[in-house]
Amino acid sequence: MAGSAAKRLFLIDGTALAYRAHFAFATAGPRGGLSTKDGRPTSAIYGFTTTLNALLEREQPDAVVVSFDGPHADLARTKVYAEYKSTREKMPDELVWQLDIIEQVVNAYDIPIVRSREHEADDIIGTLAVQAREAGIAAFIVTSDKDFMQLVGPRIRLWNLRASTRAPEIIGPAEVEAKFGVRPERMVDLLALMGDASDNIPGVPKVGPKTAAQLLADHGDLDTVLAHAADVKRPALRQALLDHADDARLSRRLVLLHTEVDTGIDVAGLTPPKPQRAPLETLFRELEFESLLKALPAEEQPEIATEYRVVEDEAALDALLARIQDAGAVALALEATGSDPLRTKLVGIAFSLSPGEADYVPLNAHPPVLRTGADAVLERMRPVLEDTTIAKASADAKRDLGVLRNAGVALGGLRFDTMLASYCVAPNLSGHDLDALALRHYSHRRTSAKPDAGTKKQKTFAEVDVTEVGRGAGADADFALRLRERLAKQLAEHEVSGVFTDLELPLVPVLLDMEREGIAIDVGHLEQLATDLSGRLGQLEEAIYALAGEPFNVNSPAQVGEVMFARLELHKSGGNVRPKRTRTGQFKTDAATLEALAQHHEVPRRILEYRQLAKLKGTYVDSLPKLVNSTTGRVHTTFNQAVAATGRLSSDNPNLQNIPIRTEEGRNVRRAFVSRAPDWVLLSADYSQIELRILAHLSGDETLIESFRNDEDIHARTAALVHGLAPDAVTTELRTQAKAINYGLMYGMGASRLARETGMTPPEAKQFINAYFKALPGVKRLLDHNLETAREQREVRTMFGRRRPLPEIDSTNAMQRVAAENMAVNTPIQGAAADIIKRAMLAVHARLQERQLQARLLLQVHDELVLDVPEAELPEVRELLADAMRGAADLDAPLEVTMGHGRNWIDAH
Repeated sequence: MAGSAAKRLFLIDGTALAYRAHFAFATAGPRGGLSTKDGRPTSAIYGFTTTLNALLEREQPDAVVVSFDGPHADLARTKVYAEYKSTREKMPDELVWQLDIIEQVVNAYDIPIVRSREHEADDIIGTLAVQAREAGIAAFIVTSDKDFMQLVGPRIRLWNLRASTRAPEIIGPAEVEAKFGVRPERMVDLLALMGDASDNIPGVPKVGPKTAAQLLADHGDLDTVLAHAADVKRPALRQALLDHADDARLSRRLVLLHTEVDTGIDVAGLTPPKPQRAPLETLFRELEFESLLKALPAEEQPEIATEYRVVEDEAALDALLARIQDAGAVALALEATGSDPLRTKLVGIAFSLSPGEADYVPLNAHPPVLRTGADAVLERMRPVLEDTTIAKASADAKRDLGVLRNAGVALGGLRFDTMLASYCVAPNLSGHDLDALALRHYSHRRTSAKPDAGTKKQKTFAEVDVTEVGRGAGADADFALRLRERLAKQLAEHEVSGVFTDLELPLVPVLLDMEREGIAIDVGHLEQLATDLSGRLGQLEEAIYALAGEPFNVNSPAQVGEVMFARLELHKSGGNVRPKRTRTGQFKTDAATLEALAQHHEVPRRILEYRQLAKLKGTYVDSLPKLVNSTTGRVHTTFNQAVAATGRLSSDNPNLQNIPIRTEEGRNVRRAFVSRAPDWVLLSADYSQIELRILAHLSGDETLIESFRNDEDIHARTAALVHGLAPDAVTTELRTQAKAINYGLMYGMGASRLARETGMTPPEAKQFINAYFKALPGVKRLLDHNLETAREQREVRTMFGRRRPLPEIDSTNAMQRVAAENMAVNTPIQGAAADIIKRAMLAVHARLQERQLQARLLLQVHDELVLDVPEAELPEVRELLADAMRGAADLDAPLEVTMGHGRNWIDAH
């Protein structure tokens, strides 16, 4: 290291940076910040860490120190002024929890942390900056806080990273003067005159930064300004200075940074940060920071001895296939020409029989592996690929099955899918693809060959050098093999082998068949619907303009905010909505804000309607025709198994789970999904109140079970029990209240939420819940049992063994703990419903094949299955479907299925 004069010390106000990151993300989108899949907030941690990474990468500092406020950090100033910072809101609970994790991150970067019991982080940083200056060390204070400008001078600068993609703002004396009109040495006086509402520093009323700068330019310093207050020409300003001279002097004491705090740090002895890979990996995995995991220093990767070969001739190919036959088990990885599952073509296959080794068989080699060409190579491999006695492992079995099917090969012996195994073991973690798993389990960043996507000369794997592709495919197969061994043990350890083997893995070919079948779309209906919606959107725009008094861009959140809050000031005339701004300074107009205003005003109500229609039009009406496959003439959604922690399937391209069913517009979209031919129909089968039936079964509550067995209106029966009424005396309002609580209790509903949803007062809602539990004691016992089990085992399970870890169930952070408690209550029920419909899908698919029927399973949406059925097969398929779905689970409250059929999806309901 160079002499001390060359050293550069960066000083970070950890508390301020955490606040800044937390609120920046909290206002950046409708979800209100970043969080893990199980609901733990991570905005502050992520923002802090990315800023720290950017600083280290850009500056490569000689030393870094982070300071946090201590337990009594403002004590030194509250002794002077008891009201100091008294108007500040309490730190949010979700941020308190994150500060502890941020300290762990800082420690893992090998960066010292300094705090004082009585002094704020500002004072510690000021002290260290002055000490650095005196030691000949250049100090950079990482901040956007104007209070630190009083320290700017020789060897002290402010360093403000405004965005990770832009150069930092470096503030020296010239920048201070340009911004505030005074030199750094006069900043304390300027701040004293201005005051600071956020810290409750009084200052002088009517004095802003420009006025303060002019006063100091005229008189020199604060004392002189106050001494000549009577000479100020502006009456209001003169009186303010005379009346608040003592406030200004007090404010000066408050804004002046203390630079003689005992920090216990020798700045000359500080050394550069040395990030420790192991603890950072642990933290980033737990926090689901996959991008930060990938950014960890590559040189710290453990060495992995590998040998990835490319099969070049017939002798090598035959030898490889013989070894696979002898081994009886192999991991494979496929390379293909593209991502379209129906059109992508096989380029080559890699096989791995032992860790660190793999052999890649290309179909596009020049010269070819077999003189007779690629088709002959595939035919030579076919017996091994289709042999059901040779166990196959894959990192994405559904994709690989599809690619091989396109090539005319039916893969046999599929025994393992690393993605699904990881999902069964740890459904609360995000990222179960091979990249994430290799990094998570082996600290290995894969570097497989990738085509030049996004360029005009974009290549496919068929055009990339065979040796390069072989190395990447070999690594994929190798890590699929390694992960198979590791994850198989974890499946057993966590007792989820049955969920993997009996449910998730067998579902793969079922979902693949559904995706490849696709569903027909009435494009003409959608085109007419698009025209109708365009007309309605235009009418809504005109109505909004008339109500607002002028035209504006309804699609612009910034303009909507200006109209509602700046022009119409709707928040002042009902709604109890306090205007909030985004990090870019514009008014927030998210759904929650508009919904609150819409209770009292027509403009936000119409804007919400406009947004709903515009979203429906853009997401489905306009996009569905573009998704029709030109070869099949149908839309082919993709089903995702390894996403939802509850076990539910999701779908995308298009997302069929979110098409509204309760609105006329949503029903019109569903009307566009049709059977494949005029003599075919769509058959829809929906579980009736499946989650309530599971609740009855798990709770063993005799009243609930009896109601379902007798096919009673469960909500009316519940209302009658709670209110002590005869069933025929239950009103619609009472039934609605009972329905809200029947479903709401499974999702952590309390008295306040029940009151909001039903119009009850909170005391009435609390009394209703108490009466509910008294009438249905088994439900109360079940919910209490689920919570107790979760606290003991830090996880919950469905009746079929699916697990959901709940690491935050005993968190000291109230928000995180309550979220985990809600998951503990609803996951055994919601997860069981997901398991049951998957079991039903397996049974329906198998029976259709056994009976060699033409009917095909097409869609799974929530608790519903949709089939395409020839009219001639309809009676048989209805009976088969009802029997399979009812038989998917043996519940004390029997499963019931409602069915309908029609030419389109809506008519089938």
